[in-house]
Amino acid sequence: MTRIKTFACLTLALLLLCGCEEQETASANRLPTGSGQTSTVSATTAPTPPPHLAEPAPDISAPQETTLLLQKATALKRYEVPSQALLSWYALREARPALLIYANDPLLQTISPSMQNNLMEQLAKGNDSALDLTSPDIAILPKMTLEAALQAGFFSAIYWVMPVTVEMAELSIEVFRTQMIQLGAMDDDEARQLTLHDGVFSGTVRGVPFHALHPKAKFAINGPTVFHFDLSYLAPLYQGEIKSQVYPLIYQTLKYLRDQRVETISASFSYSQLSGEIPLGSRFIGDVFAQLFTKPQLLDENLPQSWQQRAKALYLPELFNNSDARKTLLELLATEPDDPSVHYALYSINRQVRAARNSALDHLAEAVRRDPVYALEYLQLAPVAREMGQPDEALRMLRLANEASPENPFIALERAQALIKAGQGENAAPLLQQLRNREWSKIFYPDMPAYLEQLLTESGG
Repeated sequence: MTRIKTFACLTLALLLLCGCEEQETASANRLPTGSGQTSTVSATTAPTPPPHLAEPAPDISAPQETTLLLQKATALKRYEVPSQALLSWYALREARPALLIYANDPLLQTISPSMQNNLMEQLAKGNDSALDLTSPDIAILPKMTLEAALQAGFFSAIYWVMPVTVEMAELSIEVFRTQMIQLGAMDDDEARQLTLHDGVFSGTVRGVPFHALHPKAKFAINGPTVFHFDLSYLAPLYQGEIKSQVYPLIYQTLKYLRDQRVETISASFSYSQLSGEIPLGSRFIGDVFAQLFTKPQLLDENLPQSWQQRAKALYLPELFNNSDARKTLLELLATEPDDPSVHYALYSINRQVRAARNSALDHLAEAVRRDPVYALEYLQLAPVAREMGQPDEALRMLRLANEASPENPFIALERAQALIKAGQGENAAPLLQQLRNREWSKIFYPDMPAYLEQLLTESGG
């Protein structure tokens, strides 16, 4: 039961919404990994929207202060996964705002009544750990986020901007209906009632107006709106720095959003990197979004110097110029020495430059020290070390990951499994005993207690 198996249920695949049933998506679903390399992620697309969308303003007993999105400074809450935004949405439930969400998945995975009840109890308690993907007693998976919000009646309408690469004229309502049913996002009746007009699929989901928009579709939302952007949205649209540079892609997306004059009462962003869905090298984008939302005037100015350097460092490796890319990153590090994403980028590029390989892990350690999420990279390095015939180094990578994220039970479990396999059961036993004492979700990990007992027996502990 490795970490990869644990998160296997988190990924869904949905075809692009055009007339053909299948398309090659690998080249279109990439985000920067930090060294100019690209990483493939699964493609997901989904829900429903109308022409020139305008829903009735919700009845708000206590009026919320609104801000014109990207026209005035807006604080951007940041989360690791979209489900963590549920707590802030819960606080706004009485206003019943609309939701505008950019994501590569409809987040409508089925949720049972008992799961929904438990989730609402945790939200009422303000228990944010129940929304943490690394929690053993998690209440909900990220792909269930919107389903849970709809069942709870948080929103008066949903507007989902889909990261499709086809033109609006190529969208197929029959393909979309089939996809939504297969995904479990809609039942037959909901799918049958869908309409398509001007790049917008329109219908209802769980009795709530639900709209899925092409990135170029125009829309208008009356009344207060909650905005959420998941980093997965950019994955299908990014094709590497030569074809689609990441900064222009971000600016184009946000400028178009600004033009829609959305009145927001809350804005948030999620990385979706804990499950490996989105590469760690794109983590810097969270800082870019935060700055653009705080200072939206930047959208009409030249890229800040540090962003120009980053863009250059992303572009040069695609021309096989890793050496100059490394020099650019070192210059960037001199001005931003505490930026973990720069250290991670240097780690990535140093692995490609023979003369600098020895310092690669030093930069990774610096990135991890400043942001423990980067410790997930150690989990990728462990099997590499094993394949190179370095079992001790593989165990060291797992130890470093465990030490950086001691509260993450899945990293500890992976380390314990590796120690047992290496004949070091005595070192695995303390880890397994700690894991056995944790509270495990009876819904998502019902077999975990028995599995841990089995591993303890194998360890001799």
